[in-house]
Amino acid sequence: MYLVKKTLIIFFALSSIQISSQYKADMGLSIGSSYYKGDINPSTPFYSPGLNFGLSYRYNLNPRYVLKGEVNYLTLSANDADFTDNYQQRRNASFSSKLYDFAAQFEFNFLPLKFADRKMSFSPFISSGLSGALAMGSSYSKTFFVALPFAIGARATIGRKWSVGINWNFRKLFNDKLDGVQNPFPASMGSIWNNNDWYSYAGLFVTYKMFDFGNNCPAYHENFK
Repeated sequence: MYLVKKTLIIFFALSSIQISSQYKADMGLSIGSSYYKGDINPSTPFYSPGLNFGLSYRYNLNPRYVLKGEVNYLTLSANDADFTDNYQQRRNASFSSKLYDFAAQFEFNFLPLKFADRKMSFSPFISSGLSGALAMGSSYSKTFFVALPFAIGARATIGRKWSVGINWNFRKLFNDKLDGVQNPFPASMGSIWNNNDWYSYAGLFVTYKMFDFGNNCPAYHENFK
């Protein structure tokens, strides 16, 4: 009898954890435009814009703190011929690449976000964490890059299950190989921050709370009202 009671206690505890994780989580889709920054394009935002679309999973720890995972597909390209710089005109380098981007980030909402019937809430946010990308480029076959991700954006909830938002994501690579062009200056004359390549994407996203078992629970209303 004792074993049966213990088993039931463990079962209900695990069920409670599972339900809690489900109603705090949502899935999302995003679409937008991507671009690259590096030796060919030193500073122009959204130069030669490419396509970006992605999937996301958010676990809402509370109305301000979110853990999120992302998978994105991006296209990037650049050509020295598009710039008037004499050195670039002589170099005449170009590249195109397809990237599969993966990221795990911690997101902070400046204002509390609440999911509730007939209510909306809004907050700007920032996020950062760790990311990587599998790139297939015109100047290389397949290369895996590790990057430092960070993002800014804003998100609004719509009722109990939906949210929409905009964001601008940045990926700072730990090497200078994305464009297939080596920096003309030795590493000793620059910095990791300035010499290495970047890629970035911005766009719109929508999320949907797949499970909503917790809305009838008093603890849910206490934590998310």
